[in-house]
Amino acid sequence: MLRTPRTTGHLLFLLLLLVAAPVQAEEGEGAPGSAVPAPSAAPASAASSAAPASAASSAAPAAAAPAREHVSTGRRALAAAGAVVPGVVAHGTGHFLLGEARTGWILLGLEGAGAGLAVGGLAGAAVSGASRRVIAPIVLTTVTGAGLFGISLLADLYGVLAPEGGTGSPPRSLPWVETQLGMAYVYDPTFAYRTFLVPGMDLRLRSLRLSGSGWFSLNDDNARLRAEAAVRFLGPGTPDGPRAADGSFLELEGALTHHRYTSDDFSITTGEVTLQGRLDLAHIGRTLRGSFAEMGWGIAIEAYRYGRRPFEGNELLIPHFAFGMYLGHAGYPRGEAKVFYDHRHDGYAGGAKIPGLGSGVPGHLGLEGRLYASPRWGLLADVEAGSAYVGRLSLLFRPGGSP
Repeated sequence: MLRTPRTTGHLLFLLLLLVAAPVQAEEGEGAPGSAVPAPSAAPASAASSAAPASAASSAAPAAAAPAREHVSTGRRALAAAGAVVPGVVAHGTGHFLLGEARTGWILLGLEGAGAGLAVGGLAGAAVSGASRRVIAPIVLTTVTGAGLFGISLLADLYGVLAPEGGTGSPPRSLPWVETQLGMAYVYDPTFAYRTFLVPGMDLRLRSLRLSGSGWFSLNDDNARLRAEAAVRFLGPGTPDGPRAADGSFLELEGALTHHRYTSDDFSITTGEVTLQGRLDLAHIGRTLRGSFAEMGWGIAIEAYRYGRRPFEGNELLIPHFAFGMYLGHAGYPRGEAKVFYDHRHDGYAGGAKIPGLGSGVPGHLGLEGRLYASPRWGLLADVEAGSAYVGRLSLLFRPGGSP
């Protein structure tokens, strides 16, 4: 049986604690990461007359919280430069130069933890010869470490470059139905397919999500069908449920995928389960309002079939991580964008091709953005780069409009 290491379990537990941290916008309380103001000595009558304003502010986005002390343009430019050099080596440097030492220390600590996990995982692979008996915890540890390392670097850059209040605010609830219809292009010299029609739909009921999608090639006999079911333990749900404090979430997802390479006479069927979550980085520091980090750990079982031969089985580890930002505080346009790493190799992007013995081991990188121009209509765009290159553009539609 595959077991994750104790360090990975501790990180998962830490993620759960952070996501569950209280960030309710109560009366007299600022956004996550901001200081709580001291009790007021105003007369009771003044407090009473201020109650409606306080109630209104509690429903406002995190960006409405009191701004930090004004930072000069020169100092911000110095912090941005420091986030690159030497910040690429010492994460958090930009925040130290900006005067946000607490956030800087946290980012530096995340970098250290990430580097330690990644180096430890690679060392374990070298010592064990990447034995199948221990490769699962090694891969999960290494990818988790790389995720913490990359997220802390990007968070430092975001914190010194983002405007006051951040680039946007998270939605506190999600629509019951969201559909998409788009086109995709895949460049893979190994296969004949290139263009695809890509429909999909998400159905939500409180904490339950059911999703279905398909990729249908227009110039080859190739199709990929996927069904997902997820239970959300924390975070935004449908409008009829409790309103979330922010965009952080934790959910368990199960999925079944069938990929037919009919013209090449083989198929792959995959069953998987993934525990994944998002943490709004406002929990770490006020300069990080509007940004978020994601991590997921999963395992899949694949069944291959070539022609009429019997099925052959294989195990697949599917951890992933991402850093992103919300776009827009209120009204439209509004959405989010993120850069991500996905370790899975069974999609159209596959795994990365790199020189040396490590070729084929890493997964692929990607960039994804969602932007709604109105309560009902939006666009989804993403690109992925691995052993193949994938680009997609889809039209999004929410029949009920914005929640």
